[in-house]
Amino acid sequence: MKISPEVGEAAYHCMTRVVAGDRLLDDTAKEVLRKQLWLVAEFCGVEVLTYAIMSNHFHVLLKVPKKTIPPDEELLRRYKLLHPKPTKYQIQRLEAIEAVLKSGAPAGEAWRRRELALMGDVSAFMKLLKQRFAIWFNKAHHRYGTLFAERFKSVLIEPSDRGYAYGCLLYRP
Repeated sequence: MKISPEVGEAAYHCMTRVVAGDRLLDDTAKEVLRKQLWLVAEFCGVEVLTYAIMSNHFHVLLKVPKKTIPPDEELLRRYKLLHPKPTKYQIQRLEAIEAVLKSGAPAGEAWRRRELALMGDVSAFMKLLKQRFAIWFNKAHHRYGTLFAERFKSVLIEPSDRGYAYGCLLYRP
């Protein structure tokens, strides 16, 4: 079950497993995943309430606010988050994006729509996080192929006057 971000705020308990249940996530991998978790959350405009990373899976309790449309300056700031050490090509691409946004051309609106589709949505957040981490992990460990077993699982968490209730657990932000 998923609440449309256009309708309102929602919280989710998301979990995903490493392929075949292998215990591939060592301390270094866990730290990289932790950093990417916060980075992708900021890019997507979602809030990580808490998380747990084990050697073969991870959990994240995520709050997705009601979707808003940030100004172009904020979209560009978030875009730059995903490219902290841009290559020459990425710098040129960013300059081209800035120019087309300022010109008001249709290409600027198309870029804006593509970026907004990645923001304020639990599915887009998890997809981006898992993709970015898998690329790093495979490169760092000289491997290829899938890293995660399947699509992530998520459970919609009910808000309460004391926080978010999940089973017998209560999280207070």
